[in-house]
Amino acid sequence: MNKRVLHGADCGATQTKTAMRLSLTLDPDQTAPSRARTSIRALSLGLSEHVLRDVQLVVTELVTNAVEHGPQQCIRVELELYGRDQVRGEIIDQGATGAPEIRRAERDPENLGLRVVDELTTSWGAHAGSTHVWFEMRSAG
Repeated sequence: MNKRVLHGADCGATQTKTAMRLSLTLDPDQTAPSRARTSIRALSLGLSEHVLRDVQLVVTELVTNAVEHGPQQCIRVELELYGRDQVRGEIIDQGATGAPEIRRAERDPENLGLRVVDELTTSWGAHAGSTHVWFEMRSAG
């Protein structure tokens, strides 16, 4: 597996689904991760069950990071589905600094969300100069 890791208001509740795309806008509060997970589950996106669970976990971790470390602005979740087992996603929290980084377990054992993201995704990273995180997931079989 070739993995890439790159660093570099009132939101209103919106949700859109087409056959291949899900878009959520969330307020940056403690319920945002749960709301994102529930929306993904409710819509299911046509994903296989194990990929759906992994997508929910990755999105939950990234939205949690956006709530805890972001600028407290609207959080957008964008997911694109390619078949039943390939997903590309983005978590956009409007942050302009502080690219996400994986922390070593011995230094920060309670804050391992990005380690989970790294393990479950095919590749992930942040757009240069922001905390706008993208990820790709592809089932092995």
